Amino acid sequence: MKWKYDNKPDSDEAVINVFQSFLRLKALYRQGWLQRDVPEEKTESVADHSFGIAILALLLCPPELDKLKVLEIALLHETGECIIGDLTPWDNLTEAEKSRMELEAVEEILAQLPDGKRLIGLWKEFEYETTAEGKFVRQLDKLEMGLQAEIFDKFGNNDAKALIESAHQKVTDTELRKYLKQL
Repeated sequence: MKWKYDNKPDSDEAVINVFQSFLRLKALYRQGWLQRDVPEEKTESVADHSFGIAILALLLCPPELDKLKVLEIALLHETGECIIGDLTPWDNLTEAEKSRMELEAVEEILAQLPDGKRLIGLWKEFEYETTAEGKFVRQLDKLEMGLQAEIFDKFGNNDAKALIESAHQKVTDTELRKYLKQL
């Protein structure tokens, strides 16, 4: 797992400890880009990715969904990576193993907070796609990947084309697909 630097949370105050956990995402490279030979200086962090999804959520949330809930899920969706890192298919884990590891990490981090159960529940909505908001953020996750891949494709990274194609396959929401048609 490649990090820009590694800073573990060390506060006795729960809110600061959780905040420090999330700050780790700023230092965690998106491993899939590194595995596709995107240079470190151009590779986004997991926090960059999460910011992109939050902006897409703000801009694209349909009126029938709870926008605040969508934004909360977007901000929380990578919580587990604060501890386990950015796992990719090259890590040879089953989806069930990865999901279990992420859930354990999410619970370890968010259970420290007074509203931790609610926040864990929001994360589960994304992970298990149990609500319209969770499903929408899951789609944004794939859309953001495709849009980011387009940028890397412009840098001449040939492997980015495979991720653009993957986004075309995984984004099934008809409203969101129109943003991929330009790729």
